[in-house]
Amino acid sequence: MNKVSFIFPGQGSQYVGMSKELWDNFNVVKRLFEEADDTLGVKLSKLCFEGDSQELLQTMNAQPALLTASLAAYYASREILELEPQLLAGHSLGEYSALVCSGFFSFQDGLQIVRKRGMLMQQTTANGVGTMVAVANVSASILESLCQEISTDRDVISIACHNSDNQYVLSGHTEPMARIVEQIKRLEHSKVNYLTVSGPFHSTLMKPAADKLAVELKKFPLRKGRWPVVSNVTALPHDEFSIYELLYKQMISPVRWTDTMDYLYQNGITVALELGPRKVLGQLMKERYPSISTFSVNTSSSLKEVDKWLSKQQSTRKVTLERLEEGFAAALIARNRNGDYKQHMEGVVYPSQQIRNRINQLQLQSHKNDTAYNAANTEVLELIRTILTTKQVPEQEQQTILNMF
Repeated sequence: MNKVSFIFPGQGSQYVGMSKELWDNFNVVKRLFEEADDTLGVKLSKLCFEGDSQELLQTMNAQPALLTASLAAYYASREILELEPQLLAGHSLGEYSALVCSGFFSFQDGLQIVRKRGMLMQQTTANGVGTMVAVANVSASILESLCQEISTDRDVISIACHNSDNQYVLSGHTEPMARIVEQIKRLEHSKVNYLTVSGPFHSTLMKPAADKLAVELKKFPLRKGRWPVVSNVTALPHDEFSIYELLYKQMISPVRWTDTMDYLYQNGITVALELGPRKVLGQLMKERYPSISTFSVNTSSSLKEVDKWLSKQQSTRKVTLERLEEGFAAALIARNRNGDYKQHMEGVVYPSQQIRNRINQLQLQSHKNDTAYNAANTEVLELIRTILTTKQVPEQEQQTILNMF
């Protein structure tokens, strides 16, 4: 059975014009942005669709804007796709989108939380002393050594995001960051880029904001979530008793996105939908786990692409089932040349029962993935081979039947 995960992007994925195409094509998205405008008392829709990029970049604006854009993609997907997620996860701010999507917080409460979160983060970094840098093609161990070498009690640099085995984000004070960047640039094949964020997020420099957020969070009631949401801090699903604490820790702890992707894979996720602007998380997932069918959903055309893929899967499954039925029938009617009753029971009757059970399972379970169907095809093929061999069917006739697969 396809196991689906919805994943939500974090700050830095925002851009002017995001969600406008969905707003044009889905009434549910129009209503969502109207609700956001009314809840915050600002024209968030205008800021997202045609605002100033620098204004959108401000943390207190970017966070509610991204939350709304991600929820817009989610609600639009519900009108087109028949997919039920088993696990949700979000990168940094995206974790709030996941929690709102699952229902742990209402949309209105989620908007107010991330607006306040953004304000607190912006206030903490108003003096411009902090920054973030993305680093590629340098190992975590080397980066940790450089951070320890350069950091002091007054100058802090640390790994803020583990995005993949060769992509990390550093966070900390501006001046020592410049020094560590110069050292990294000397390393062969390394790549360094300053991020378009307004502060040193996911570092101990955010503790003043985190302390204030902890007080604010408790003003908003928690609800029972519909689907589990993986925490950035633990890379494990939240429980209702730890959400406030882990959201506090999230502000001062690294985002364990690599471990999160590993958790999704290890728990059988076969389809991942990135709901929100850009394709950052989808690309990371494709690179780490190519076997997971990954899609980035932020326009009606991207939704149609997923729908087309699902329809193709359904068509493939139908053909596979028909082929299994035909091959099974051919094996059953093939002449039996073996008079041994015990061999007949063990090599014909019992395998036939197994095949019938296997086909029935596939027919009853919708949304099966191609891997499951391929496995079933292989299993039935071997059972049919056993039946034909037990019946002592001539080799040429056996091959004719087996070629049906």
